[in-house]
Amino acid sequence: MVNVTCCGNQDRATEASETHPNRPPNDTRNCYTRDSFDWNQCGLNDSACSGKGECEACIPDSSGGYCDHDGKIFVARGTQFQKLEGDQIIDRLRTRGDGRRTDLRVRRREIDLERKMENRVREMQIMGRDPFPTKQTITTVTPSSTTQSFIGSYMNSIALGLGILLLLAAFALEYAKKNKLLK
Repeated sequence: MVNVTCCGNQDRATEASETHPNRPPNDTRNCYTRDSFDWNQCGLNDSACSGKGECEACIPDSSGGYCDHDGKIFVARGTQFQKLEGDQIIDRLRTRGDGRRTDLRVRRREIDLERKMENRVREMQIMGRDPFPTKQTITTVTPSSTTQSFIGSYMNSIALGLGILLLLAAFALEYAKKNKLLK
């Protein structure tokens, strides 16, 4: 299989649409007048920038490309080429009034990413792993009984027992002295 390259160094297999043979690649659509692009002629008798420097003058960009002929910028508008002046060239790169970029590929990627994220959320919900839980429960974790805490409590019990035993012995000695049981 041969890779055919259209004007503006656009790969026909990936950039141009075989199902829509009259639609030029997005990066060079302004190099072609209305209905002058033919998918089958791409790379052979391509009609990009006809009369304005031909195929070599087609410069691709994210705004649809342009024809650069003798330092002048031309873009296709309908069936004719329009020469762009300074302000018009700057306006090509600006965003629309609503703040969205005019770049068709960026909008398509945004929509595609949004669709993929929504599908992923739905998939997780179906599988029972809802990424957006509705109720959060707070659980407290109690430390489990370890060997150290067991030995510590055991030692405390022994010390308490010895303390009580010592106190009882002291009372017994005092009682014995008082009653003169001890001489």
